[in-house]
Amino acid sequence: MPRADPLPTLDSGVTLLRGGDRGGIAALVVAALDRRDGPARWVDARNHASTYALADAARSHRVLDQVQVARAFTAHQHHALVRQLVADARRPTSLVVAPAVDDCYRDDDLLACEAERLRTASLSTLSALADARDVPVLVTATDDDRVADYADAELSVEETQFGPRFEGEDVETTAYWTRRGWQTTIPYWVDIAGRVAERVAAPEPEVVA
Repeated sequence: MPRADPLPTLDSGVTLLRGGDRGGIAALVVAALDRRDGPARWVDARNHASTYALADAARSHRVLDQVQVARAFTAHQHHALVRQLVADARRPTSLVVAPAVDDCYRDDDLLACEAERLRTASLSTLSALADARDVPVLVTATDDDRVADYADAELSVEETQFGPRFEGEDVETTAYWTRRGWQTTIPYWVDIAGRVAERVAAPEPEVVA
């Protein structure tokens, strides 16, 4: 049976994942670690980094050794960790991950102008880092539309009974690895075998007088 990789490949640049929860993020991180050298560098906000989700996506706890997580609880901490990435990513890096990348900058105890300055600086830094180091940067956002201006690509994800289903430009999940094996869908087979040609109407018999 022909098999396709069920997970999209993250290209260099900033990818905004719309609708991503811990499971969707973990699936993309594990896929990137399988395809590229170096650890994933993760700037976390709102506790999106989940060892359970990563281990479940990889079906092995060994993947946890390849994920370096730094947690931020305030806007200033988040911005400082993003700036630190510039130095850290000089070493081998498979992926940069920043879930809820804008969330800390929405705190009420931060002046609006200061929040906007830090938010813009952090997003600009991530975009410049992706270009300079030729590395994929995966982000999710609380306000997708405001972060989309800094994204080079977008993916959406929804959870299905077989696992996360991703969709983006020129990419769509049509098959899934499950604990019971390889689960395919009708669109998967349409891609493999092509569409069934429309039935041609049978000609009407000609009556000769």
